[in-house]
Order: sequence, then structure tokens, then C-alpha cells
Amino acid sequence: MGFNKYSIHIVLRVGLIFITLLGAVYFVPKPNRVVTVIFFLLLAFSQVILLIRFFNSVNHDLARFLIELKEQDTTVLYFPEKLEKNFKNLKYSFQEISNEIKKSRTEKIGQKQYLNYILENINEGLISFDEDGKIKIINKAAKQLLKIDFLHSIWDLNEIKDGLAKRLVLSNPGKHELIALEIKNIRYDFLFRISEVKIENQILKIITFQDLKNELEEKEISSWKKLMRVLTHEMMNSLTPITTLSVAIRRILIKDQKLISLDEIELEDLLDIYKNNETIENRSKGLLDFINQYRKITKIPELQKEEVKILPFLQNIEQLFSEEIKTKLIKVKIKAESDLTCEIDKNLIEQVTINLIKNSIESFKDEEEKIIELYVKEEQGFVFVVIQDNGSGINKDIKDDVFVPFFTTKEQGSGIGLSLSKEIMKKHKGEIYFESAPRRGTIFYLKFK
Repeated sequence: MGFNKYSIHIVLRVGLIFITLLGAVYFVPKPNRVVTVIFFLLLAFSQVILLIRFFNSVNHDLARFLIELKEQDTTVLYFPEKLEKNFKNLKYSFQEISNEIKKSRTEKIGQKQYLNYILENINEGLISFDEDGKIKIINKAAKQLLKIDFLHSIWDLNEIKDGLAKRLVLSNPGKHELIALEIKNIRYDFLFRISEVKIENQILKIITFQDLKNELEEKEISSWKKLMRVLTHEMMNSLTPITTLSVAIRRILIKDQKLISLDEIELEDLLDIYKNNETIENRSKGLLDFINQYRKITKIPELQKEEVKILPFLQNIEQLFSEEIKTKLIKVKIKAESDLTCEIDKNLIEQVTINLIKNSIESFKDEEEKIIELYVKEEQGFVFVVIQDNGSGINKDIKDDVFVPFFTTKEQGSGIGLSLSKEIMKKHKGEIYFESAPRRGTIFYLKFK
């Protein structure tokens, strides 16, 4: 057993005290044995003192060892010799504890380094401070955005703009603050987000912020790049054959760098010229049509809003597709409250809904059961018109491009349907978004205020 030596030591000392006291009791009734009794009592007292000192010594060594274990490096474990003699297996147990502490410290260091790496590499600025305003964390992005080298207190932000620190400190957790700041004679629009966390009875506020203008510009540039890529592709598709056929006609009409006469033109060449000219005309018309489609996106008419009952509105749209859905064996389910209304431009939203239903119909391939669901729900003051199907879905590789003008995966598609729908929803100060997965269908949401 691990504690035998310690237990034997205690038992022996207690036994000696007991025997000594018995000796004193034995000599008490004897005449002329007062000195002997006193001797035994003093001996017993000294043995009690030694026992107490033994207890205190062991407790002191154990307490000192535990403090060192807590505060010092655990790579080298010093274990007092007295404890090792008395507690056979205690050193092994504490070695296990030491290893666990070392492992825990290593993990904490690793986690702290990982957290610091994340904080220093995110694009958003982050500042954390306590109830006294003392800065706990400020990352590199925050320093770059505010054009500062350090920040000791949140109140130092008043040097950038008077009252800024108070506004942030008094903001409620979860609140967003759009604040314009002038830093080194340049205006910035920052979106601040405030949150709060409690750690060890201490409340810490966390502020994250970003340069809103810069973020919007980056997204706008990205959108323009996508649009220009699609426009360039479409223009090249039209201009390349026009150029090639023009060169072919020129080759027929020019010989030896001179224009030939009508008498020299053979019938076969004349037919080629006619065919090439017809193709050029068709491609030119296609290019003009493409440009007109683009104008549709950029010139949406002013809204003519009216209160529209959603249920009959959806039923009328379903009627437009009645023949097609019967032919293709598609089930259409409509669910909406009969008295639910929404203020919209009926014609434009009808165009959006028709386009989404048409996309749903075209998404069906070899599904055993083809279902399109149209339903309306009202949540938190918003009206949602939902178009859901169980078709082939949208591939994740093209999800970011579906609203880009002229982007399409269909052979006969123009690529303006969804981009036009998005512009119409923007005009309504609403949103259009979707959820989709290959072979699991697509859900489009039209969100109205």
C-alpha cells in the first residue's frame, strides 16, 4: 500500500506516547516515585511535540511542493526526500499531475497563438476593453484602419473624433453604429458592431468595425469584373463570325488588289456572298437584341405600386402555365392566406415570379415526381413569397454568378432573367435570394417590407 510507511510512523509514535503514559500511570500510586512520574509525563509531552512537528513538517513540504507545482516550470519536478520516504506512490501520482499541467499549458499556449494569428489576419478591426476602458486586445487591422500605432484606453478614441469613445461605450450589445470619421484629412465611413462577454466576473466589450466604403467598392469592382467578362464573351461570340465572314466576302470581291466587275462574279461566289451577308445580318440583329436586353436591366420603369392580394395573384400566374404543367406532369401547390396583401408593382413582380416558375419547370430532368410549391408567409413585419421546386438544383460552382447579367447555362438563355429580377426587387426595397443543392431542388425567396 502506498501509505504504509507514513501509517507505521504514526502508529509507532502514538504507541510510544501510549506506553509512556501507561508508565506514568503505573508509577503514580507508588510512593516516592514523583520524579519518575514527572519524567514519564515530560517524555510523553515531548513525544506529542515531535508528532506534531512531524505532521507540520510533512504538511509544510507538501504545501510547498504544490505551490511550486502550480507556479513553476513543471518540466523538472522536485519532490522532497521526506515526502518520498513516507509516501511511496505519491511521487508517481504528482508526476502524472505534472504531465497533465504541462500538457494543458502547452495547449493553452497553442490556442493563444492560434487566436492571435486569427485576430491579426482578419480584415475587420477588433478592439476589446474592460469596464474601466482599458484596452485588452487591439488587432493589426484596427490599427491600420484608425491609422494609429497603439491604444491604451478606449477613451483615447476621442482624439480621432470627439465623443466617439462615449458613443461606443454606451452602445448596447448587438447594436450597429455607422459612424463617419475624418482621419488625416480623409473621410471614412465605418460600420461598428458592439458585443459583450463576461469572463471571470469581468465584463468585456468587443467592438468590430470595417471601412464600409472600401468593402462596397471591392464588391462593386468584383461585380463589374464579372459583368465585363460576360459582356466580352457575348460580344466576341457575335463579332468573331462577323469579322470572319466579312473577310471571306472581301476575298471573293478583291483579286490582285482590285475590285472585280459584276461579270467576273461566278454564281457560286454570289451565293456565298448572299449567305455570308445573311449570316452577318442575323448576328448583327442578335448583337442589337443583346444590347436591348442590357437596356432592360439598366432602365426599369418607375414602380406603380398597389395593394395586391397574394393568393389570387399567384393563382393567375399558375393559370399562365396550366397547359405546360399538364403536359409535363408537374404538380403545382399554392398556399397563402386569402386576405394577405402586399404593396407591389403587380406587373413587375409578376414578371419576376413568372421567370422563377419558368426556371423551376426547366430544372426538371428525370425526377419521378415533379413538384413546384408557391407559398407565402409573414414574419417580423416582412412578407415572403417562396417558390420551391424539387428539380436538379443549382451547382455550387455557379451560385455566385446566377445574378450576374447575361450569365446563363442554358443554350437558348439570355441570362437576364435573374439579374432583372434582382433589380426589380431592389426597386421595391426588397430582396431576392435562394437556397439550392444539386439534385435536391431550389428555393427562391422574394422578401418585401
